[in-house]
Amino acid sequence: MYMDGFLVQALTMLGYQLPNLLACTAGLALLTVWTSAAPGRALAIGGVGMMLGASMLSAIMGIAQTWLIHGSQGSYQSMSGMLGIFGAVSLLLNLASAIGLAMLAWGACQAMRTATQRNAPSTAAPERA
Repeated sequence: MYMDGFLVQALTMLGYQLPNLLACTAGLALLTVWTSAAPGRALAIGGVGMMLGASMLSAIMGIAQTWLIHGSQGSYQSMSGMLGIFGAVSLLLNLASAIGLAMLAWGACQAMRTATQRNAPSTAAPERA
């Protein structure tokens, strides 16, 4: 009975992270397989990879926190210190995910700026013969 409750809550915690995991995995696949080498591509791949790693670690941390709560059996004082550590780690993972998103946006801006510069008409005046 103990494992049934833990399993349901662990799967629920994993379900909370599933949209991020799927989106980051799809984004990483699109950037590595379907795009050619371009300015900003490595930055975007690094950003999505950072977001994927933070999401995976958040899922693992959620399951570990659930395991800690289920295994405490009423000793909540010993658990309070661990929950504080989980809070701090969660803050750091959210910070890493935000940095990854900024890297993705910066890489996309570099790629779009390069594409715009290539397609822009020349503004130089034509030479007269």
